[in-house]
Amino acid sequence: MEEIKIEANKNGDLSVSVRGIRLCSAYSPQKEAERFVENLQCSFEPSTVVITGPCLDYVVEPLKKRFGKIRLCAVQYASELAGKAAWDKEFIYNPDSNLAEELYSYLGEEEICGTLFCSWPPSEKIFNEEYRHTWDEIKTAVIKSRNVLGTMSYFAKRWAKNAVNFCLFSHKNAYVQKGNSAVIICASGRSLESSIPYIKSFRKKFFLIALSSALSPLHCAGIIPDLILSTDGGYWAKKHLSFSLFNDFDVPLAIPVEAACFKKFYDRTIIPLSYGDGCGESLLKECGYVNMHAYRNGTVSGTAALFAMDITDGPIFFCGLDLAPSKGFAHTQPNELENENESSDFRLRTKETRIVPSTFESPALSTYLSWFQNQDFHGRIHRLSDRFKFSNKLGSTDDVDWTYFENHASPGRKPNFVYKNNDFKIDERKKMIVSTVYAHMKDPEWIKNALPADYVVMRRQKKTDENALDEKMKSFCDEILRGILSSMEKK
Repeated sequence: MEEIKIEANKNGDLSVSVRGIRLCSAYSPQKEAERFVENLQCSFEPSTVVITGPCLDYVVEPLKKRFGKIRLCAVQYASELAGKAAWDKEFIYNPDSNLAEELYSYLGEEEICGTLFCSWPPSEKIFNEEYRHTWDEIKTAVIKSRNVLGTMSYFAKRWAKNAVNFCLFSHKNAYVQKGNSAVIICASGRSLESSIPYIKSFRKKFFLIALSSALSPLHCAGIIPDLILSTDGGYWAKKHLSFSLFNDFDVPLAIPVEAACFKKFYDRTIIPLSYGDGCGESLLKECGYVNMHAYRNGTVSGTAALFAMDITDGPIFFCGLDLAPSKGFAHTQPNELENENESSDFRLRTKETRIVPSTFESPALSTYLSWFQNQDFHGRIHRLSDRFKFSNKLGSTDDVDWTYFENHASPGRKPNFVYKNNDFKIDERKKMIVSTVYAHMKDPEWIKNALPADYVVMRRQKKTDENALDEKMKSFCDEILRGILSSMEKK
């Protein structure tokens, strides 16, 4: 690419050219930008506008004039054009970066669905390759947002019911006081197997967090974690947790209130995690729980990484964080799901047939990998194994061995638990929960969590059918409280 020229015309307005081709008018770039904005086709009320290849900031004022108070973002195809405009956010094109993930991380699924994406036409030809790649990335971000909203819509009632059950039954609670020792987080990827002897050998030097899928292999090796962490609102994580109900893993469990959990667990110590939004947040607050902040993430490993950074000033190490297909079993054995599935194997549907899919790439795994590759943990998080040959890199998360751990993980002060019992009478708690749920029927935060698709439509339109929305929220509240309301009526 030849030098990008930014020159001033006789009126003092700047103009950009590349290889002699102008990317904005040499005479009246402001009027050119105004005409561009006037001609934009938009059938909804955007909350954000993302424009690709805008060069300078002439479109900023016309966009604000047309759409009002909106967030303005630009994707610049050349770093020389960045930092010279009044954008809320600028993304700099890099063929090796993951723009889709950057957009998703900055905007989120709801905001992306309320975003107008447009392109500055003069840039499309001169930056043709950049233009095509950028719009492929935008498409990826939009599809991901649509899929996430679909998942949220499907599971909304289940997550809300989980939150209601938590606030109805959980009474032995705790929170973590920050320490400065090393923390190890155990996931269940195949590389965990190589580290188990070392985890056992150095056990007193660190605070151990076990993700639910890692409980079985740790227990099999005689290793007891300091904390179990689970975030999934569905069956699979619940199945992994069931293992600890029948074994001696009587250690605190950290879960967001929307996570799936057996009722028997509510007699144990639970650390309530709060994402700071939605139904669960209101219920926790109204019912008087002391919770710890957590970060919502597509994978429990992402939530665990950021949680660990909050509870220690020391180094953090991941074992079993493979995020890649594997030959044979996808997880270190034993594994609760494998134990269950194995009983269904037979001559016409063999074990080999069942586990073959784990050898191929999956969209979910690629998404989780992409998230880790695009995070900057400031050198605090490492992937630890006994020289396991990983098939990928995790961005700022470097791969280290146990010699590195031994040299860098000084004992320090481990995070410790502060226990708090939440005493209440069940009938009083039922009334409190029912009152809280119905009091939030028109709360935008509840609508966003209960009816995410309707919430996006509501934000995109000037007028909404409030009666229809009220009916849907009433139905949602009745559904998640059905068990409580039924028991109250019988009395």
